[in-house]
Amino acid sequence: MIRFFTRKSKLSYLLLIGLMCCTCLLSACKDDEVIEPGAPSVPKAGTAVENINTNVSALRRLIEAKQQGLAVKSYNPVNNGTSYTIELSDGASFSVFTQIAVLEGGGETVVYSPNVGVKMDNDEYYWTIDNEWLTFDSHEKVKVITEGSTAAPVVGINEDGYWTVKYESKTQTLGHKAESGKLVSLFKQVDANDAESVRFVFNDQTSDIILLLKGDKPEIPPLIGSMRRPISPDHPAWLIHIDSWNYADPQKIIDLIPADIRPYAIFNISLSASHDEETGRFTLSEYGYEIAKSWLRTCAENSVWAMVQPSSGGFSHFPDFSSYNEFEDSVYDEFFKDYPNFLGFNYCEQFWGYDDRFSVSWMQRVAHWTQLLKLTHKYGGYLVVSFCGNTWSASIDPIALVKRNPDFAQIAKLCPENFIMCEKYTTQGGFFNVESMCLGTWLSGFAGQYGIRFDQCGWTEKTGQNGDKDFPLAAGALPVIEHVMLTGQTVIDGPELIWQQCFKETGTVGVGDGYQSRNWECFPQFININVDMFRKIMDGTIRIPSRQEVIDRTKLVILQDVYSGDDNARYSAPNNLYEGLYLRDDDGNLWDNHCYFKKTGRYPTIPVVFELCDAVANSFQYKVNQSGFAGGWSDVQLKVGKFNRIFPEEYSGELYAGRIENGWVIYNGLVGVRKTTVPFKYNTCDKMELAYSKYTVSVVKEYANKVTFYMNNYDVNGSSKTDVIKIYGATSTPSYSVTPRANGTAKVSESWKNGVYELTVDHNGPLDLTINCSGNATRRETTYTTASVLAPPSPQIYQGARQYEAECFDFKNVAKRITKGDIEVIRNYTGQGYINFGTNSAAAVRDAITAMEDGLHTFRIRYRSPSAIINTVDMYVNGVKVGAPQFLQTDTDNTTWNTASMSASLRKGSNTFELKANSSGVSDLYLDNIVIERK
Repeated sequence: MIRFFTRKSKLSYLLLIGLMCCTCLLSACKDDEVIEPGAPSVPKAGTAVENINTNVSALRRLIEAKQQGLAVKSYNPVNNGTSYTIELSDGASFSVFTQIAVLEGGGETVVYSPNVGVKMDNDEYYWTIDNEWLTFDSHEKVKVITEGSTAAPVVGINEDGYWTVKYESKTQTLGHKAESGKLVSLFKQVDANDAESVRFVFNDQTSDIILLLKGDKPEIPPLIGSMRRPISPDHPAWLIHIDSWNYADPQKIIDLIPADIRPYAIFNISLSASHDEETGRFTLSEYGYEIAKSWLRTCAENSVWAMVQPSSGGFSHFPDFSSYNEFEDSVYDEFFKDYPNFLGFNYCEQFWGYDDRFSVSWMQRVAHWTQLLKLTHKYGGYLVVSFCGNTWSASIDPIALVKRNPDFAQIAKLCPENFIMCEKYTTQGGFFNVESMCLGTWLSGFAGQYGIRFDQCGWTEKTGQNGDKDFPLAAGALPVIEHVMLTGQTVIDGPELIWQQCFKETGTVGVGDGYQSRNWECFPQFININVDMFRKIMDGTIRIPSRQEVIDRTKLVILQDVYSGDDNARYSAPNNLYEGLYLRDDDGNLWDNHCYFKKTGRYPTIPVVFELCDAVANSFQYKVNQSGFAGGWSDVQLKVGKFNRIFPEEYSGELYAGRIENGWVIYNGLVGVRKTTVPFKYNTCDKMELAYSKYTVSVVKEYANKVTFYMNNYDVNGSSKTDVIKIYGATSTPSYSVTPRANGTAKVSESWKNGVYELTVDHNGPLDLTINCSGNATRRETTYTTASVLAPPSPQIYQGARQYEAECFDFKNVAKRITKGDIEVIRNYTGQGYINFGTNSAAAVRDAITAMEDGLHTFRIRYRSPSAIINTVDMYVNGVKVGAPQFLQTDTDNTTWNTASMSASLRKGSNTFELKANSSGVSDLYLDNIVIERK
């Protein structure tokens, strides 16, 4: 019958058949494409050839190193030993591939590829090709090392598809066409089992090359005692900021934290990096060391844990050291030695500000961290690094941190328990890439803990999200709850901006006896979102999974093994990794990803790692080399098909819903009311249907006979949100109980009709809701893990000096309070300001002070009196006059402060200190601080 077709008809028929076949193949890929653990990936066309030539160059470098008597300084296995980064004793580095990428088209069949090796002849190394001498038209052998040349053979594929080998200007076409399939690497093994040398073993007749291993074995100081304050799923940590941007009173910030939260808190003494770009002078935190020491003493006095944030970006209040010996007697060592509550240093948003005339380079900063990590190990403390970024910062991101810095990688692998990696939300793009890399730093074994530093600045104000150009307060809870409960974050840092989300100074209030005092309050969202959310971590509702649990749930990891292309290619996640998975359809790839809400919870967050450092890290079920991602994964439909086989659908609808055991994180990150249907896994009813308002987030726990909901959608303006919950398949009428939390409100109405139990929940803020319901379903899951959160141990008792800043004193009738000293003319103050006591005969200041025990104490009052001797001020302790300090005249310049000392007895516990004028003064008296120590 076909013989009657015209040529046009035949072509149309063939085109139709072809389209049908393509449709079948594409649909089959979505449903049936399966990847096996460790299966090779199909790379882009040039990756295999690049790997081969990298190996040839490496072989030449090894021959040269052998002849020059060089040793191996360090070798770092990458991607389970499929490649290595080698550093020689002369500082040169290169890569070696023991497994090269498959040629385009993939397949398990081993196919031919040129094997460029070396052999010796009369004590000289010559190049070989497939175990024969490499020669060209002259038939002369080609020396490996030629004076004045660094040339090595270059393998390629010509336009006819034949393998070629080129040396300088000469090219030889080999008798083999390139075929799709698996290629055998020149290097078989890199072996350093004897710890004295490194042996390079080859797959051809090239003889083994052995170089001595003379690496600088890191000397890590032994741990003194134990970790000061353990951090784990059982001991989560909340870094609460005492922030210089707030011009904070540290005591009042500590007092604002509820007593049940305080044991879990680590107070982060945050020093602003704001500075004069012409002079480099820091502004808000003009004297960072003095602020840190003073506020650290306040934290120690209160027996609360603390750390210091010296740096934002490349700028730091403390010096960057490259040698461990430099830390001796430095501020870093001092804080650990002097303050038993001190836990370490927090370097935030480490993506900007480097190579400025007032900052260091990023490589210098990492060298500093390498040594600082040793110090934190010695004292059982922590180095915290948070990263956010943009397309220009890929070369300094968390992958580059270990990929470009083998010394840091080595130390981090040896003491990961002292390193905390946090994702940060300051920049308005690249959220999923940053999340993947930070998560990967922890899961791969370089960091012992993983955290989140949420920042409202990440909200895209110019375009907005879901119609909200201004940051909606409720939106900040969604990523925190998701990441803590599903990706194992044990550290919450912030949220930022501190002076807009956490604490605010409200002016002054009367505090009795005519005194006024600076007053501080928590923002309502801090109480109704952040404090309440952490309480749900404490009570186990939001259970933090272990590292092994996260790996088991995540299943798949991307191994960042790309060494060519631009910085994004070498140090970021694959460009379209998230497209078709959890990236919203209206969002962009990589750094054009401007929304941190995920489209679906079907797929776990995908970690991107440089290396898998230990047995736990190597337990990922699926390992995908990024160098091969473009071949079989970058096609969105094929990729989604593979992921769908790994992660079967567990719910349907538009809400985000991610599950771990019997717990679900469910939220609406879209505009309007959105719905989802969730078949039960543990409860014996059939399913639940949820309709959530924009930014409603919930933690849902399934049990055989009940379902619990922790819900929040806080609006500072008091607007209620309406959410609807339907339960299907209950055998009898369910019942409910609801408890508003914090300052929240909740009103619930119920109905039971045609076997459907419906609750309508009108609420503003957090609530606990329990629905008692059961059905006839069988074969439900029954095993789940219960959280066991324990309050961390308290710091050892601090016996050192107490320090109290004058700008935080209660006051009356003083001339002036200076809370922002950086904008005044007087310099060299401590804290962030001082007080001009003035000349008023009724002037007075006071503060509450503490003593560890009864006894005589020394009071050192730091002051300025540039015009005269002042002896018209009396000192009182607990309402009793103890003397009149002599404030001798100081120099008239604006930089000099003196100290007046007094002695007085204190009782154990709380005491009151006062300075009161006994008559009019003759000139201004400036007060900076008092320091009190036991005699």
